[in-house]
Amino acid sequence: MKRAFAGFFILSLFFVSYAGAFTPPPWFKNGTYVTYAAFPNEKTRRNFNTFFYIPALLPRENWNSLSTAAKNGGEECRGLREKLENYSNSIWDIVQYNGSVFITFNLTDVTNSSAVVLVTLTLENATPSPGCWVDSLTFRGKLFLNITDGYYYLNGSKLGRPSFFILPYSLPERRSLLYKASILRRYGFTIVGDLKVNNITFTQDKLVHTFVRTFYPPLVKIRSNWLPILYQKKGYLSSSIGFESLYDLNTGIAINIDSPYPELYVAGIMFVAPFNYCSAEMNDKIDFSREYWPYGFVLYDTNIKFPEERTGKAPDTPLKYYLVFGLIILTASLLRRWKR
Repeated sequence: MKRAFAGFFILSLFFVSYAGAFTPPPWFKNGTYVTYAAFPNEKTRRNFNTFFYIPALLPRENWNSLSTAAKNGGEECRGLREKLENYSNSIWDIVQYNGSVFITFNLTDVTNSSAVVLVTLTLENATPSPGCWVDSLTFRGKLFLNITDGYYYLNGSKLGRPSFFILPYSLPERRSLLYKASILRRYGFTIVGDLKVNNITFTQDKLVHTFVRTFYPPLVKIRSNWLPILYQKKGYLSSSIGFESLYDLNTGIAINIDSPYPELYVAGIMFVAPFNYCSAEMNDKIDFSREYWPYGFVLYDTNIKFPEERTGKAPDTPLKYYLVFGLIILTASLLRRWKR
């Protein structure tokens, strides 16, 4: 019996070490994309939201997007043109939008040790300057993902974890880094610390609707700590940033993202947390005590294949086998004690 128990113990160590490693899921390959969206209310077309960006962070392509909007916007966009000429004196700015917003993550240059994640944020019916309305604004960025540890790196420094997926069989540890928010200090912001994993829970109570499919519990919810952020050098800004997301236990893909850090950072965006007016409208029509549409960025489109919808069954992921293996270990331990 001692030999059998020792075998179980050694095997359990193997599984624990395997689960702790960053092993990409099967869908993690070149060409994979995931898009999230927030829509206005269909009746009122209301979707008034804002996001804050840092001009010094804007990649050239994003700068050109603003410049094109200024040139094509007519007299109403004169203020934006003047802003662009004097952005050396601007630390942060605001874009308001009253239409749909999309954020897409594309995988490219995937190897055994790394990958590149392309980020595209598109705002419809946006106001980059008071009175200056444009049909759409697009911001882009890209991040290097180290597959050996599962973190993004920027200029050789760790920036944070991907927001749009997790590994269900290797969940992040509590207090592990989600987003190195302290990087904003270099732009004159006062912020204490970084965004870290504060809580991981398994939701059991409600169905969650998205534009791709309906997801059944259990689902994984990850929340960070919340950090106050202050700027009072050239202008004044007082706000807070945090992270909350819900994930599918089969694929690890995010179903809903509140604020997709750190991907927004490489697009020049400081933070954005849209309220999904369309979801609020849909929730008024269903039994919210049993099902709901998320209020942030909702899963909208992807080429990732999901298993067939099945209710009341355990998810077909490696996590299921770790749970079963854990029960075997527990049973063996109890039998050993009982025979004594």
